[in-house]
Amino acid sequence: MSIRKLFFSVIVVLMISVVGCNQTDDSSGSGVVAYLTIPQANEVTGFHIDETSGSLSKVSGSPFLTGASPFAVSIHPSKTFVYVADALDNDVVTYSDEGGTGTLVEVPPRVAVGTTPIALANDPTGHFLFVANSGSGNISVFSIGNDGKLTEAANSPVQVGSGPSALKVSNSGEFLYVSNSNSLSISAFSINSGSGALTPVPGSPVNIGAAPLGMAIDPNDKFLYVALPQQSGFTGFSIEPNTGTLSSITPVPFTAGTTPVSIAANGTYIYVANLGSNDVSAYTYDAVTGLATPLSDSPFTAGTGPTSVAIDPSGAFVYVANGQSKNISGFKVATDTGKLNAIDGSPFSTASAATSIAIQ
Repeated sequence: MSIRKLFFSVIVVLMISVVGCNQTDDSSGSGVVAYLTIPQANEVTGFHIDETSGSLSKVSGSPFLTGASPFAVSIHPSKTFVYVADALDNDVVTYSDEGGTGTLVEVPPRVAVGTTPIALANDPTGHFLFVANSGSGNISVFSIGNDGKLTEAANSPVQVGSGPSALKVSNSGEFLYVSNSNSLSISAFSINSGSGALTPVPGSPVNIGAAPLGMAIDPNDKFLYVALPQQSGFTGFSIEPNTGTLSSITPVPFTAGTTPVSIAANGTYIYVANLGSNDVSAYTYDAVTGLATPLSDSPFTAGTGPTSVAIDPSGAFVYVANGQSKNISGFKVATDTGKLNAIDGSPFSTASAATSIAIQ
C-alpha cells in the first residue's frame, strides 16, 4: 500500500461518523497537555492530563481552528508554541500557548510548505521545525524565532524518497530520520546546529524492502524503531553515535498487530498502535542489543482504528488516538512490568476523529 493510499484510507476511516466531546472545559491549567489533530473538523483539540490519575479534561477554548485537514501536530520544546500541518492547504499553522494554560492563539502568518504535509518534528533545542511533504517527496526546513514564527531555511526544501510519512529527530538534535513509505526506505541526515542544513549520513537512504511509517528513538539515541504496516510488525536499527548511520539489529521484523502505524518508546518499553487490530502491542527491549520482547499480556485493547500513540513525559501514562471510535484510550503504565491498565474514565471522547497526538 502506498502512503497516498494509506493516507486516504485513514481519512475514510475517520469520516465514518461523528461523536461529540463529553469532556468539560478546564481553565485551571496544567503542566502537561495533549494536542490532537482533527482533520474532519479542521481543528486541533487540547486536553489537560492529570499528573496523578492520568485523566483528561478539555483545555479552555478547545477546539482551535486550523486550515484544511490538519494531519500532524508538534509542540515546541519550550512548550510555548504549537505547530500544525494542514495536509490539504499545504501549510503550517503556528500557535502560542497563552499564559501556559494550554489555550492556543494563532500566530500569523501561515507558512507554505510542499504538497500534502503529514508529519512534523521539532529539534530538541527549539531552533528548527521539519515538515514531511508526502506529495512532493521533500522536507521543508524552518528556523524558529523567539516569537515562534517560522522562516524557511536556505537549504529548504530537501528532496528525500517517495512518500515521506514520518519524521524523528534524535534526542541529541544531531540527526533527522525520514520514513519514505512509497520508496520503502529510511533517509537519514545530520543537522547543522547553526543553519538547520541537512546532510545525508553515510549509507542513506537505507532500503528496508517494506513500507515504513511511524518511528521512535530510545532516550539514549541508541536505537531507531520503525512501524511496518504491511508486515504487521516493526523493525529496529542501531544508531552509530558519531555519524547517525543505521545498522539493522535483526533481519526479521518484530511481530505486532494488524497494520501497525505508530510507535513510541521510553527508556524501557516500546508501544505500537495497530490500526487494523484495534490494540496496542507492548514490548521491553534490551538496552545493549535493542532486541524487543513482547510483554506477557500484550496486546492491550484500544478503541477502533488507533492512529497514533504517545507516552507522557513522566512515562506513567500512554495515550492512543482512536480514529474510527473518535476517542482517546488512556492507560497507566505498570512501573515494574510495563503492562497497560485502563485509566478511570477511559476512553475519553474527542470532538471528532484524530490522526495524531502530541504531549508536552
